[in-house]
Amino acid sequence: MFKLSFEIPASKEKINLKDPIFLIGSCFSNEIGERLTQSKFQGFSNPFGTIYNPYSIFKLLKNEAENDNIIESQGVYYHWDTHGTISGLSEEEASRNFENQAKKTQDFLKQSKWLIITLGTAIVYEVDDKKIVANCHKVPAKHFKKRFLNQKEILHQFESLHAYLRDINTDLNIIFTVSPVRHIKDGLVDNNRSKAILIDSIHQIVDQHNNVSYFPSYEILIDELRDYRFYNEDMIHPSSQASNYIWEKFCETYLDTETTSFIKDWNSLQSAIHHRPFQIKSKNHQNFLKNTLQKLERMNEKVDVSVEIKQVKSQII
Repeated sequence: MFKLSFEIPASKEKINLKDPIFLIGSCFSNEIGERLTQSKFQGFSNPFGTIYNPYSIFKLLKNEAENDNIIESQGVYYHWDTHGTISGLSEEEASRNFENQAKKTQDFLKQSKWLIITLGTAIVYEVDDKKIVANCHKVPAKHFKKRFLNQKEILHQFESLHAYLRDINTDLNIIFTVSPVRHIKDGLVDNNRSKAILIDSIHQIVDQHNNVSYFPSYEILIDELRDYRFYNEDMIHPSSQASNYIWEKFCETYLDTETTSFIKDWNSLQSAIHHRPFQIKSKNHQNFLKNTLQKLERMNEKVDVSVEIKQVKSQII
């Protein structure tokens, strides 16, 4: 036995290919979001950039981040509640960019079937006026106080968020996961303390709400795979092999039979699309392309594969 496996209970509620999915949180949300998009899901991931702590994530989802919460740092204007990608060369531009993303977020949340929240850390930074910020935006460290969120704070903020989401979308299912990415700048002891606070808080939330579940991406990497060969060279981020494994586990846990079958067919077609022969004009490869095109055209009745169809057609002589 080369690893310690554990069983992940299948979700009672299943994700279908047609379900809109909103993702927010750490860079692990970007990873899952990209895979959903590549698999032709209706996904909308991290409109405010990468956000790590639950306080800031819940605040953004509740649409409570103030539009005037703009600061200037090194000639660029940022929003305290977002990642640095939401910025501008003027206060007006930064504010406009934030407003656009906030509107897109609320519009998508109202018609989403699933909300996937990936928490990265329970450590937060408070600026001079004791306001919790999502990003320090290169402002000198002397202006901030570092502290841990406690479980009571996280649970209180989520209850407020849950009530808000129920008001705007009664059909929304929520999946929590904790990022397996180590926040090494905080040190391993504080990182583990932080993750423990997040995990315990999430389980308290899951126990109290029928529409909330937990996917153990953190445990899969830390406890099941449990080897540095499943990390990139920085020893912090999961390797592509680890990400593939976690994605497969996610699909097994949440996707319905129809969607699982589609992904299997789609993965096969993607391999065919990206196949590069030595002789593209050969009879065998041209027949292969025509066969692939026919499969894509049939699939186009379910999802939009017009880009892929165009790509294959361009190779047919």
